[in-house]
Amino acid sequence: MARLRYPLVLFDAGDTLVAPRESFGAVYARVLRALGVTIPAADLERGLRLCWAETNRAIEPGVDRYAMESGGENAYWLRFVAGTLARTPGAPREKAFAERALAPLREAFRDPASWQVFDDVVPVLSELREAGARLAIVSNWDSGLPTLLERLGLASWFDTIVVSHLEGVEKPRPELFLRAVARLGGRPDEALHVGDVPELDGAGATAAGIANVIVDRRSRLGVEQAALAGLSTVPGIARNGGI
Repeated sequence: MARLRYPLVLFDAGDTLVAPRESFGAVYARVLRALGVTIPAADLERGLRLCWAETNRAIEPGVDRYAMESGGENAYWLRFVAGTLARTPGAPREKAFAERALAPLREAFRDPASWQVFDDVVPVLSELREAGARLAIVSNWDSGLPTLLERLGLASWFDTIVVSHLEGVEKPRPELFLRAVARLGGRPDEALHVGDVPELDGAGATAAGIANVIVDRRSRLGVEQAALAGLSTVPGIARNGGI
């Protein structure tokens, strides 16, 4: 078997391997409707995106957001749900309602039916495996990611799954990438990382001394990013380099 230029291949999860089947706002709308509150999904999506942007601005890059409060993940997500509702016209503002919505919302996002695996993922993982690559996931996510990947039938493809909250550090800190490489039994110069956010995936992998490519499935980035439209060329890059 020919030696791979990058025998270790790391992948981000969200918008690289998997994506929501419907907008996050649509998930919120469905859950809130079951609680007796009807709000357009588009309004909830806008409120959620505003809350996400403001939350990210308030958190130092690389800090584990889920460990910032004594209540851990639940406290983070309760603040996020309340923040989304506060930024959505016509949504309930009472903390008690956010508390009531929290559990069904978290369950909805843990449900594999809420997510899709992109069509090119399994063929690419299979090709990499057949070529002898060792595979990892490096993702900013809460502790539910390994179970979600198991339910989606993806976990078994990977030798290690490195999740920010379980590690206590988020991308773009290079530690997250280096831990994945160490668990794969290799060196940074043997690794290739594939992710969708240049500021997190590209910058973090580069800081760790790891080659990287950006995949832009939603055509959000400019041409100067030289992003991939999907994963189909990743096995060739792992074999031959040529980034």
